[in-house]
Amino acid sequence: MEWMTVQEVRFLGAAFCGACLGPLMEALLHAEEASPAIIDPDVTADISSGDVEVRMTVVADDPVAAMSMAIATLRDAISAIGEVASAWETATSVMHVAPAEAADSLLVAA
Repeated sequence: MEWMTVQEVRFLGAAFCGACLGPLMEALLHAEEASPAIIDPDVTADISSGDVEVRMTVVADDPVAAMSMAIATLRDAISAIGEVASAWETATSVMHVAPAEAADSLLVAA
């Protein structure tokens, strides 16, 4: 089954966030090439605050497996970009998951 995942993370040192987004996206695209379970990753950010949203569709049996795969994929991508890896705050990140066919529910503001 396909699951849409949205991870909200923060880049500590917002002034430098913008320069890190390209390498992060490139690493996520490499993850997509390497794994058929990762589909259409995307990154959006508010570079004034360092708040970053990472979206990807994940093929998994259930939402817990999808979350695990999404978290591992993001952490691998952060590690792949090298020096700036320590500036990403993932321990307090927020994760949203929904069946891909109902992904619009993740876009509705609370």
